[in-house]
Amino acid sequence: MTWLSFNQKKQTPVKRLINPHLRFWIIIPLLILFILIVLALGFSYLNTGQFPPALLIISIISFAAFLGPGLFFARYVVRRIEQIIRAAEQVAQGNLAVQINDESGDEIGQLAHSFNTMVKNLDHLQRSWNLLSRTMSPAVRQSLLEKGLDFRGITQVVSVLFIDIRDFTRITESHHNTEHLIFFLNDYYTTIANQVHSGGGIIGKYAGDSILAFFGAPAPEPASKSSTAALLTALALEDAIEEMSERWSVLGLPPIQVGMGLSIGPVVAGPIGSEQQFEYTIIGDAVNLAARLQALTRNVDGYDIILSLEAYEALEQRVKNQIQVVSSTVYEEMDEKERARRPVLFVDLGEVLVKGKRGPVHVYGIPDYRHEPESRRASQRVGQPASPRRERVPN
Repeated sequence: MTWLSFNQKKQTPVKRLINPHLRFWIIIPLLILFILIVLALGFSYLNTGQFPPALLIISIISFAAFLGPGLFFARYVVRRIEQIIRAAEQVAQGNLAVQINDESGDEIGQLAHSFNTMVKNLDHLQRSWNLLSRTMSPAVRQSLLEKGLDFRGITQVVSVLFIDIRDFTRITESHHNTEHLIFFLNDYYTTIANQVHSGGGIIGKYAGDSILAFFGAPAPEPASKSSTAALLTALALEDAIEEMSERWSVLGLPPIQVGMGLSIGPVVAGPIGSEQQFEYTIIGDAVNLAARLQALTRNVDGYDIILSLEAYEALEQRVKNQIQVVSSTVYEEMDEKERARRPVLFVDLGEVLVKGKRGPVHVYGIPDYRHEPESRRASQRVGQPASPRRERVPN
């Protein structure tokens, strides 16, 4: 028996016999019984010339039961089952607020009660799913659904972007209302997450005002793709943070600036934690290096983004062709107009020492001309030479 829609047009008698509704399975036995009694009366009349009184009484009672209680009972049962079917169709369409009003204690009533309980559980699961799905990116959620939990993790090469607000203490002191600070952080997290997810990345961890994002997991990606996606996301974040800063300046908040460190390398990606509570994140030297490069932006004025040599070399060739590489000395000699004509540059900062690394690390910086120190701009305007910048920037 196929799934029938009771909102369709009435079927012909032939189609009803081929594909009958429940009402016919109830009526047909009564009808057959009535026909058999009529045939018995007919044969008895042909043989004896009269109707047996007992059989005639049975025939009348059967006919009355067929036209009265039989049809009424069939219609009553079918209506209740049709109500359950219509409710199931609404659930299939996504309506989890539907309930069946059937308080009877028979089998159909028990079925209706079980159906209501099932729909309530489905609604609870849907609400839980909608809430928990926000704790991880769609790519991670899909990967966990397909592969399940594997706490061993997978070693793969990813690009890591570490983001941190500069002078966060100054911002918190500007918020005399704790609720305003929560609103600010939520706006900040949302701004970062929108850009990271748009670039194909994943938020690995929220830690105060710091955010760990990575590209190239859980599905492995070529290093050129993940590194380019991380860089373009970092550049987009500069504009997004600028817009956010303008929004919050209405409340007297000081300008918002972030530092970003970008690295690439092998990490262990997977669920980290216990079976009761975990987060999908990454662990490895590339994560530590991205955090150190982000911290380096505090010591190098005018650079919001610092990336490792490996991250630069992994970039797609089209990006390298479009963005020029200059030394820090050449960049210092550029005037304000020339920097404005080329807002995105790779400045070779040479080798630096960072914590956790035995040897020096070769890094590149992307200067943010909009947030360049005012003292340097003033020196350019009055024709004074810019102060020399060291190729080696200590941590």
